[in-house]
Amino acid sequence: MTIEADFAYVDPRGKRWDAPKGSIVNGASIPRSLWTIIGGPFEGKYRNASIVHDVYCDSMSEPSEAVHFMFYEACRCGGVPEKKAKILYYAVATFGPKWEYLMQSTEDGGGVKAQVVQTTQPLSQEELTRIEAYFAEHDPDVEDIPGLRIP
Repeated sequence: MTIEADFAYVDPRGKRWDAPKGSIVNGASIPRSLWTIIGGPFEGKYRNASIVHDVYCDSMSEPSEAVHFMFYEACRCGGVPEKKAKILYYAVATFGPKWEYLMQSTEDGGGVKAQVVQTTQPLSQEELTRIEAYFAEHDPDVEDIPGLRIP
């Protein structure tokens, strides 16, 4: 979908995350098989968070870790319950795209380019069920989620 008006999220530290008019978004990249569990890609309280997340995953203008954490905070700001927001954060931090910055000269002679180091991995219904069960039992701190490995 195409964003028809400028949109932004301001995080708790005052950083503004812009999603400019004309940006193309895919609605959180939720596989169709999971829509009955999580919800469709353009509905739910996480929709606005997914818009900004999609823009930054496309531009790679901020570190992937920061973009994924912003998604968590924007989910909470949008009214997503904490436990569900943590599960969504775990999903994007673990299965979502990751990139790193490479010092390279751009066509205009300067700048930094980002390179994707991991593309989005599909998340199956079985994996989501296992993740939800883990979070229901353990409720990890949000700071621990990026490095969390669920057996």
